[in-house]
Amino acid sequence: MDETLRKRLKALTAAGRAQSLDFEGVAARVATDRFVSIDAPDAASCARYEEFMLGALSHLDAPTALRVAERLAPCGAAPASVLSGLIALGPGIATFILAAAPALPARLLLDRAATGAACEAAAIAARQDIDRTVVGALARRLEADVLRALAGNSAVAIDRGALIALTQRARVDVELGRLLLARDEAALDRSALFLSADAAARRRILLDAARRAMSADDNLVGAFDAARLDALAAAEAGDGARFCSILARALRVGRATVERLALDESGEPIGLFFAAMGLAATESERPLLTLRRDLAAALADPMSGLRLALQAPPKAACAVIASLIPARQQAAAGEFARATAARTQDGKGAAHGETATIRTFNRA
Repeated sequence: MDETLRKRLKALTAAGRAQSLDFEGVAARVATDRFVSIDAPDAASCARYEEFMLGALSHLDAPTALRVAERLAPCGAAPASVLSGLIALGPGIATFILAAAPALPARLLLDRAATGAACEAAAIAARQDIDRTVVGALARRLEADVLRALAGNSAVAIDRGALIALTQRARVDVELGRLLLARDEAALDRSALFLSADAAARRRILLDAARRAMSADDNLVGAFDAARLDALAAAEAGDGARFCSILARALRVGRATVERLALDESGEPIGLFFAAMGLAATESERPLLTLRRDLAAALADPMSGLRLALQAPPKAACAVIASLIPARQQAAAGEFARATAARTQDGKGAAHGETATIRTFNRA
């Protein structure tokens, strides 16, 4: 932007204000078109354009601001202060700039990654130039679109801390889990992504768990063993809600966590529940089909993932289950009494809120 044009645009906007007319939008578009047409603007041209635009930004309406952003963002010489001013005008404009600008200040990226709208954070997550600090801020977001964009960005490295945060969310977001499994990350806990894995990957996870479990002492075998008789009786009665409640108490997790696994379409997680209880595959067939009639075909296939899950050693099954559920709650004072009361209530009938789960299992 040369000095002559700057002076003419300033005169135009001043004349407009004198007649209660707002020419800043027109002037900003003209100045931007002229600026981006210069192959390599020198420092003086950049300074003149920056000075003019900083005065005009507050006068731009949304369509004009977006038009300016679309022209300016891809320009490598665009002043960072002008881009920052445009970003502050709204998420729609900010998202375009954050996705298209070839270079933005690290501080700006970190700020929008941590506090910007979800669409802004998702645009940043897809960039190739973000550092580990920005990656960490994105991994702490809760929006699925942001986390999926980050997991799908193969151009950036995700450190162990961020991977743990993403894996925790992937337990309940199958698509996020698939994107993580597609990454070549040595620190990734693939067993926690069992639900997102395909049949071949699930077999590898089970085999790896079996090998690790041979020498493992910290497992859930004791909890499953203690719950086996009650859980098996509930399964044989076709009482899915009670079955999930019993296992949830044994594992010290919410019943919804167990229900989510027990109703997984493949049937492999519920197969792992039976294996973790120390039941042989043949012992598990009838109660499993009573709970999940939809699994008859998978159960009849000797090469199915369900069959492999049922044949997993108890320790291996427990290891995979432990990766799929949040950390178990510690026993609190008086918890034994509450658990006993809950068992008594279950003995009299399904507790309030279990009806929907029973219907879900019956439909299966």
